[in-house]
Amino acid sequence: MLTAELDPQDFLAQARARLEQSRAALARFLALAPSASSADVVEAFDAIGRPLDGVRGAAGLASQTHPSEAIRQVSQVVVQELAAFGTELSLHRGVYERLAALDLAQAPGPLERRLAANALRDYRRSGVDRDEATRERISKLSDELVRIGQEFDLNIASDTRSVVVPGGRAGLAGLPQDFIDAHAPDANGEVRVSTDSTDYVPVMTYAHSAELRRKLQFEYFNRAAPANLAVLQRLLAGRHEFARLLGYATWAEYVTEDKMIRTPARAREFIERVAQAARARMQAEVAELLECKREREPQASVIHEWERAYWIEQLKTRRLRFDSQSVRPYFGYRAVRDGVLATSAALFGVEFRRNDTAPRWHPSVECYELVDGGAVSARVFLDMHPRPNKYKHAAMFDLTTGLAGDPPQACLVCNFPEPSASDPALLLHRDVETFFHEFGHLLHHLFAGRQRYLAFAGIATEWDFVETPSQLYEEWAWDTGVLRRFARHHHSGEPIPDELVARMRAADEYGKGLHVAQQMFFARFSLELYDRDPAGFDPTAHMIALKTAMLPFPHEPGTHFLASFGHLNGYSAIYYTYMWSLVIAKDILGRFEGGLMDQGEARRYRASILAQGGAKDAAELVRDYLGRDYATEAFERWLNA
Repeated sequence: MLTAELDPQDFLAQARARLEQSRAALARFLALAPSASSADVVEAFDAIGRPLDGVRGAAGLASQTHPSEAIRQVSQVVVQELAAFGTELSLHRGVYERLAALDLAQAPGPLERRLAANALRDYRRSGVDRDEATRERISKLSDELVRIGQEFDLNIASDTRSVVVPGGRAGLAGLPQDFIDAHAPDANGEVRVSTDSTDYVPVMTYAHSAELRRKLQFEYFNRAAPANLAVLQRLLAGRHEFARLLGYATWAEYVTEDKMIRTPARAREFIERVAQAARARMQAEVAELLECKREREPQASVIHEWERAYWIEQLKTRRLRFDSQSVRPYFGYRAVRDGVLATSAALFGVEFRRNDTAPRWHPSVECYELVDGGAVSARVFLDMHPRPNKYKHAAMFDLTTGLAGDPPQACLVCNFPEPSASDPALLLHRDVETFFHEFGHLLHHLFAGRQRYLAFAGIATEWDFVETPSQLYEEWAWDTGVLRRFARHHHSGEPIPDELVARMRAADEYGKGLHVAQQMFFARFSLELYDRDPAGFDPTAHMIALKTAMLPFPHEPGTHFLASFGHLNGYSAIYYTYMWSLVIAKDILGRFEGGLMDQGEARRYRASILAQGGAKDAAELVRDYLGRDYATEAFERWLNA
């Protein structure tokens, strides 16, 4: 359990003790009699990883969020040691040969057959059937790649930059008053804003000062540069070598093989198809933005990247009669938190009870217990506010699956403003949407706990399906009926007006072409970095050329956004998964035509998809729920509406 007072050496000792338990389980597996049944072999194999359930999650979370530098450092060590054991296990010929000897036709059921078949596939993908020298190199390279990835992520997390606001507080014109009030001059009389999202997003959206926006984006796009430019080259080279050792042409070929999409060629085809579908809308939107800009700057001929969010906001305000600040009074942080919890409880027939006695690693972290059928079935932690050396974005971190008998646990990590007695910490609606998105991940993990086998517990589905439940849950953040349950003016207590929500929804539709085009740029860039031999390849030059071809914004000289593009480590070549998952989410949404708070439909969705974990292929889960294969028509209607 993570606590603020956790001793680094105790944490390391506990993790290593669990590691020894897994080694003991490995020994028991290898000692099984030749006559052991298929069920016993599968059970013993799955048991090898069970002692580490919770350790891996705790170490990953602590390395990104714990306030103690010593804990963060020792957590990195734990992550490395767990990864080393995982590599050792994945290359263990004895385990592989015992599984390969199974007659899967004699397995007691489909779960056992699936577990064994998936394990054998993963063993072959790990290189277990290669010669000893190759296996040794794979083992060393796997450990190196973990450390390189940690270095890449740490460089991003630790590089918060700031700029001096030109003109002092007057240079913050256009920003909300509470933002201006929170940015007093420092001892030198300077007003500064940082690259953390709590500053960056409002400045880029609202600040009238083009110079401030340009300066801040320049720093934002240079976070972790130049350090991560070199780290990225090592990451690309290491993954390419890894793939080649296993007989794949590129890392992209390796990493897509066990996803829904299967091949880089299919990924490229998908990216191009979606980019082409969005192109006309993107061009029309840019023309409108330029026309809007010319009302103030008649000679303007281009929209720069550091102007995009600002002019979109200006266009929405002037022409669509919607100012995104107008909804902030209805979205105080605590009201949104309680609203997401209450919506989820009502939708799925559960309850969230606050637990103020559970150990936590920081005073701002909150804990809730999920009560299902009268019993505590899961535990939720919310680490939602920024602090130094904390993960900079928004994500769900799974902690335990619940196989050990304890409830499954997960943590949401975000960087929303923190409320106080005098400040409700008003959120933008995009923050509300993010909250629902990440809570969709959390519900998926918690409802998929308590599987019979660890291999299928939690979000154990194909990676390019992982974002489907979270992107689907974003829809609840736009529904008038859902919002009126909790979105109340922090002064008057009045619920958000239907008319305001309608204008907000209409305004959200604007910029859809630009958003999809940019997502496809990210997807194609990440794919193409990993679908080649990186020797002699210049990622920065390729990024500039690709952006010029796919997006309407000129590249800002001297910027290196790829240095802080954290998905290049975690997602590597498969950033396309966000849009791929959205296509499926839009299709699933059609089942809620009777209303998003349809409990019967929500429970069928929970049972058919969320609760299944990795028990079936994602395509089969969707087929079970929809009664057919997923289709693209709903997504295309949304894009062209």
